[in-house]
Amino acid sequence: MRRVVGVVGAFVLVTGAAGCTGDDKPKRPATAASSAPQAHKATPAAALPDVTLPDRPGPLVDTIARQVRAAGTVHAELVSSSGQGGTKASEKTTAQMWTGVPSPDAQLTIVDESENGGTTEAIISQGTVYTRVNGEEQAPGKPWVRLSRQDAANPEIGPFAKMLTGILDQVDQSLGQISADTGLDMVRRGTFKGAPLEETLDGTRVHRYQGSTPPSALNGADPAVKAMGRLGLKGIAWTLWVDGKGLPRKLETELITPQGMRSFMSAAYRQWGEPVIIKAPPADKVHIMGS
Repeated sequence: MRRVVGVVGAFVLVTGAAGCTGDDKPKRPATAASSAPQAHKATPAAALPDVTLPDRPGPLVDTIARQVRAAGTVHAELVSSSGQGGTKASEKTTAQMWTGVPSPDAQLTIVDESENGGTTEAIISQGTVYTRVNGEEQAPGKPWVRLSRQDAANPEIGPFAKMLTGILDQVDQSLGQISADTGLDMVRRGTFKGAPLEETLDGTRVHRYQGSTPPSALNGADPAVKAMGRLGLKGIAWTLWVDGKGLPRKLETELITPQGMRSFMSAAYRQWGEPVIIKAPPADKVHIMGS
């Protein structure tokens, strides 16, 4: 489960940090999901109107936020690597999710590409997290584990209740940021390096923006970013590609400390507004904590 939280957090880090609008107030975690289904609506990117892309970071992110919510869904791929000297860790995550809803639904497949790595799958639906690691059974015939606020209220799990609530709060908050505008607070609080360039990315005309953001500008930044700031990190370099619909197509970030610690992340977004399939696993395949 730590890997699920870490990767969701990485999506926020690669595309920013806390916050998805110009408001500096911290975002509160989503409350327990209602049993009523959310009103999901998707609009394919081709059906969205073209937009004029602003030439300042804040207004640009505001425009992206509106278009992300209008699209309603996204498929994404995240590749991350970090290390120092000869030590390196890398992960690859594929995801599909609904955007612009209070409690986003998502499906993630996380592949740890290290020598002893594995594959973690996560389904997040209506505030409940289902996770499966390497297909291994957690109970006879049950490879999935359910993590929900209902489970956290079960007295049978004792001291694990507080930890479980904290995990669910992190997932809710992180997915909420991604859903609103892919968490581009890093860009909002940064500075462009020169004028944007027009080019073609995977057959789509895009504007490429380059810039950097000091860690001190990121309210509620990920602990890893704060740690790198203490090690002398001066700025987080990023490159963002945005299409004519105002939808992000790709974003790359790189962090390098004076000590040589390096972290690189690349997020590619595709199939905006296209169908997604996010379903909870069969009930008879799910282990419930405390049962």
